[in-house]
Amino acid sequence: MKAASTLFFLIFWSSLFAQQGFHFLNLPNSSRAAALGGSAVSSNDHDIAMGYHNPAILGDSTLGDIYIMYHPYLAGINRMSTIAQFSAGKIGPLTAGILFTDYGTFDETDELGTVIGRFKAQDYVLHIGKSHSLGPFTLGINLKMAGSYISTIGANALLFDLGGIYRSPYQNFSVGMVIKNLGFLISDYTADAHTSLPFDVLIGTTFKPEHMPFRFTVTASDLVRSTDDLYVSNPNQNIRRLDQIFRYFNFGTALLIGKRIELNLGYNHRQRVAFNVDEMAYGAGLSFGFLLKIKAYEFQFSNAKIHAAAASQYLSIKTNTSALKQIF
Repeated sequence: MKAASTLFFLIFWSSLFAQQGFHFLNLPNSSRAAALGGSAVSSNDHDIAMGYHNPAILGDSTLGDIYIMYHPYLAGINRMSTIAQFSAGKIGPLTAGILFTDYGTFDETDELGTVIGRFKAQDYVLHIGKSHSLGPFTLGINLKMAGSYISTIGANALLFDLGGIYRSPYQNFSVGMVIKNLGFLISDYTADAHTSLPFDVLIGTTFKPEHMPFRFTVTASDLVRSTDDLYVSNPNQNIRRLDQIFRYFNFGTALLIGKRIELNLGYNHRQRVAFNVDEMAYGAGLSFGFLLKIKAYEFQFSNAKIHAAAASQYLSIKTNTSALKQIF
């Protein structure tokens, strides 16, 4: 017990004070999650893409599903993701995917500013997930291999996420929790670098009131960090008590129109406050999107206002192997 407590203490405090890297691990890998405020760990349905955020969301019902996402991020950065679930014999269903980020090509210059070459910057995540249900409770784990490269230098890490979710058998209500990015560096950028991993703990709930076409999601993230890093654009701003509390939360609402259309709206308070300009948000922190099901295909789109001057869009499609066999 003492050894376990010591291990937790070291993981907790090192995540607070070390130079943190691998921030791309916490970006949304789901159009739906992006539209609901940026993170969601308590989805009541078995969404294969949501399984990246909490592996306990996965289930046997997604066997054969294939998910593809394209995310044109800021400043010419492009993110692409593919996820699929397959049967692994006696092990049961496994979910595997790859997330790739391309930052583009840059000029390499000498100390005088003369261009002497070109280089690229890229990130990747390979992940495989498994879940297991025990009545209304589901436990899940994601194993991830992540890499970040700039020109000829790079860092690699082996990580895993532990998640759990409770789905009420009597009401449309669920509670989820995930411990993200536990692991260690395999190699760092340089011998002198001390890069830490973006360890995080998230807790959320999703509920749908009876006889209402709305589903609500509330997610708390960054629970192992203080409010000191709240203000990014202007660290000299007065920190209000309300901001200190709500910087941990993002809120999402889904309007369900039949069984094939879902309209999503999200709000991320930390995004709004951290990236405003002259204390004016201009929509920063707001997100919206939709989900449209046409036969065996599900199309998703979301738009997330990241900064007062910038937004990014997520485009994705989900189908299954049976539908693809009919095409090919």
